[in-house]
Amino acid sequence: MSIEAPSAKDFEALSQRFGLRLSEAERAAFVSFAEGVKLSYDRLDEVPDPQPPRFAGERSPGHAPRDADNPYNAWAWISEIKGSANGPLAGERIGVKDNIAVAGLPMRNGSRTLGNFVPTIDATVITRILEAGGIIAGKTTCEDLCFSGGSHTSWPAPIKNPRKPSHAAGGSSSGSAAAIAAGDIRMCLGGDQGGSVRTPASWCGIVGLKPTHGLVPYTGIFPVEPTLDHCGPMGRTVEDVAPLLAVIAGPDGLDPRQHNAVVQDYLSALDSPLQGLKVGVVREGFGRPESDPATDETVRGALQALQRQGAQLEEVSIPWHLEGFHVYTAIVLEGISEMMLKGNAMGYGWQGYYSAEMLEAFGRNWRARPDELPVAAKFVLLTSEYIRDKYYGRHYAKAQNLRRKFRAAYDEALSRFDVLAMPTIPFRAPPLPEADCGPEATILHSFNMEGNTGPFDVTGHPAISVPCGMVDELPVGLMFIGKAFDEVSVLRAAHHLERIAQAEGQWTP
Repeated sequence: MSIEAPSAKDFEALSQRFGLRLSEAERAAFVSFAEGVKLSYDRLDEVPDPQPPRFAGERSPGHAPRDADNPYNAWAWISEIKGSANGPLAGERIGVKDNIAVAGLPMRNGSRTLGNFVPTIDATVITRILEAGGIIAGKTTCEDLCFSGGSHTSWPAPIKNPRKPSHAAGGSSSGSAAAIAAGDIRMCLGGDQGGSVRTPASWCGIVGLKPTHGLVPYTGIFPVEPTLDHCGPMGRTVEDVAPLLAVIAGPDGLDPRQHNAVVQDYLSALDSPLQGLKVGVVREGFGRPESDPATDETVRGALQALQRQGAQLEEVSIPWHLEGFHVYTAIVLEGISEMMLKGNAMGYGWQGYYSAEMLEAFGRNWRARPDELPVAAKFVLLTSEYIRDKYYGRHYAKAQNLRRKFRAAYDEALSRFDVLAMPTIPFRAPPLPEADCGPEATILHSFNMEGNTGPFDVTGHPAISVPCGMVDELPVGLMFIGKAFDEVSVLRAAHHLERIAQAEGQWTP
């Protein structure tokens, strides 16, 4: 393949975009030197693109789900890719959020924008699952380019909550949670940049863990913003989540998000006693403007039950928790625009594995058909561009600098407690908005639930949502937050709360 070098006319048009006034001599020189650039780029096209390791077993292309077998629209694609005969996940059918590359299966990321893209690589987490004996049962539907915490933007249809099909399943890992809640599978992979594992876990009544930032490699997964990107396990119970985390955790040498990742024995959390567990109940996680009193009451009741069985509870105030969403907003707004949209999903300036095929497919398609972007993505792109043109990125820079102070506020509390606790989402799943609800309602129902979850994508702390009760047929999720790379304490707290809620009749998986 040979690239097309820029002409004098191209340079003139590009110079006008940046307010440059090129002389005739400059244009001529640029055209000449561009031929040298062309030689290098043409040579790059001739050299094979390295690929990450891939499980060598046979696989079929699978098929689209049949409507009768997909009542909640949870599945984007059905497969049966078998891994090793032996291993900790031997024979376990596992769903995969459709922003994760599985070689030979369509990857749509909940959107029309990727078209008919079929990756030739496996994400690292897929290779690890197959090597551990797991079976890839298919791709679960997610929100359109993961731009929603609801479940109303996914293409081709909204995802229904199996607990109450008229209501939202939560997003963006909406299909992953719905497939588990419906009983199709026990385990699934999700992604979390603002709560996208924990929100659907909370609203669908399953368990969802956002690990410490960098614990699980993001290689081969469609990114949103590299300092916020997390991939995590989702399951029917904590006992499903822990072994899946054990398989996918640890460095792969290809993801620059991973710095000094510490892997622990996550299964040991299931045998750790409750007695002595210190829980800090974060005051600012309750009674928020968007809070539902019944949700707050249910979470506090579950924590009191945990205390009766031997946990040590104490209320703690972390004022930064109310400020954190503003830090999150600047990072996610400008970061998404630069990395995911203008950077065609992969961006520039980091050392790691670039999925060139995904970058090209997404960049070519969204730039050719920008009107197909979800309305929230259009808002982010245009608003971010306005802010960058007017303020030159200083708010993004300041938010990244404040990240350390923000993280330290939770670290100070966690120096006195094993885990922190609060409602995952301050309110239960709302009804699905009407298909013609308009752009304002579409955006509102995409982002109005991230007040408690978004901050921990910024700080990177591990956080898990575990169901703790039901109100009016809708689950309530409780979130535990732990120290960096201390997933064991988070799983320990969630496991005991889950067992107590079941024993007291507050929750049935």
